[in-house]
Amino acid sequence: MLSRNAAVPRIVIVGGGAGGLELATRLGRTLGARHRAQVVLVDGSPTHIWKPLLHEVATGALNTGEDEVNYFAHGYRNGYDFEFGFMQGLDQKRRTIRLSAIPGSDGQLLSPEREIGYDWLVIAVGAEANDFGTPGVAEHAMFLNTPNDAEKLRHRVLEQAFRASSGEAPARALSIAIVGGGATGVELAAELNHTMCELHHYGARLQPERVKISVIEGADRILAAAPPSLSAYAEEQLAGKHIQVLTGSRVAAVEADGVALSDGRKVEADITVWAAGVKAPGWLAGLDGLETNRINQLVVDTRLHCAGGDCVYAMGDCAAAPDGDSGRMLAATAQVAHQQARYLADELARRLEDKPARPFAFKPQGMMVSLGKHTAVGSLAAVVGPKRDYHVEGRGAKLIYASLYRMHQAAVHGWVLAILLFIGDKLRRAARPALKLH
Repeated sequence: MLSRNAAVPRIVIVGGGAGGLELATRLGRTLGARHRAQVVLVDGSPTHIWKPLLHEVATGALNTGEDEVNYFAHGYRNGYDFEFGFMQGLDQKRRTIRLSAIPGSDGQLLSPEREIGYDWLVIAVGAEANDFGTPGVAEHAMFLNTPNDAEKLRHRVLEQAFRASSGEAPARALSIAIVGGGATGVELAAELNHTMCELHHYGARLQPERVKISVIEGADRILAAAPPSLSAYAEEQLAGKHIQVLTGSRVAAVEADGVALSDGRKVEADITVWAAGVKAPGWLAGLDGLETNRINQLVVDTRLHCAGGDCVYAMGDCAAAPDGDSGRMLAATAQVAHQQARYLADELARRLEDKPARPFAFKPQGMMVSLGKHTAVGSLAAVVGPKRDYHVEGRGAKLIYASLYRMHQAAVHGWVLAILLFIGDKLRRAARPALKLH
């Protein structure tokens, strides 16, 4: 069955995150550019930033104006169409999705509500912060889930740093609390420490040792998903940067001036960042006929096909996808989304040729966590031989970590453009400040 207005099958992908953009790119190049299918990417933002680097956006180390991908231009180059808008409804019988109206900055309507027909639909809308019902989080905490969140946090950090170092008196102390000791919280803490050192070099009177950064984690160690030895190394590196790590500490409430812990202690904070968990957007639970779990993720099978859906797939953080080997739910990570994008690009092409479906099998590649400008820690899965992880740390691990973003750029732009972007980044950094300070 073809969609209402398409002369060829239409594949609609909702969500332009790491997985959704890579899927649209692959399908655009293989099917869209060859007029075998119409590929449509839908997103409520006109640009893309790789989510694992939002902590660098939040500290000004990554400039969104230079590193973001514009969907309109990228789609033109790679054989897919872009529709600007947020999905807000699904009609499976008519095979249409409904997009919300788009207001302009002056309040005038740019586009009314509209519908888009599909033959195959892929939902890849990512996730949002999960406060687990903790009092005060919505009112007093900042988040790091979207580029807009990162920009707000960057401005807040700059304002607080300048306020702390203003006046003739010695600079007052600045306290930052990060709730969540996973990769996001650890990377943000290390990056903030580096930012404060850079600000001091640029003339801010706030001494780096006057900045107190705390990482609050409810588990008995940070990076709980990593091997214990990696957690220990990461905690040692953070301690060396005078970053306080509070493990086994559960949050009772977030207040205007800090974080109250369940054991009665309080962590004073001028800025509190909530990085303790994610959930899928709540509106997914109201989609026509689709099944969701307790954190609003769409339930999918080993083919990433949605339970209760006809020709509807889900991938990335918004999908509760089982591991084909163990049956456990896959974690919400960039490498899972990347592999799912590769799988669905091949699988949807097979569907056009009426070939039988094959299950998705996730192949763990390990994990990498940045611990500042020159160091990282991680584990790499063996490609050949017996299954085991190789632990890496220090500068070598940082090089591997940096290569992950270049691999994402290669998947999105191709290797030639990725190399040119790498060279351009090096040239810009030689001529401009290391941080975006405005």
